[in-house]
Amino acid sequence: MSITLEKLYPLMDFNKSFLAYDTIDGARCQTSSRKLSQCEAAIEAVRAVGLNQIDEVRPAWFEDPAVRDMFFRRLETVKKAVG
Repeated sequence: MSITLEKLYPLMDFNKSFLAYDTIDGARCQTSSRKLSQCEAAIEAVRAVGLNQIDEVRPAWFEDPAVRDMFFRRLETVKKAVG
């Protein structure tokens, strides 16, 4: 049996990291006691555990083009930072 992901589910968007923020840095990360942006927290996390992307993220999963574009900009920012 094969399951195909069709879009990102809103509840998986912890801290609204994919929505409502129109900058690369995003909002303040609410899961850290230190003052970090979401981008800084993401870079720190990927440096610690790696980016274990097992498949491509398909643009069709995003209903809003602005959210899609920001997601891919943020993903590239993190990849370059940990490169």
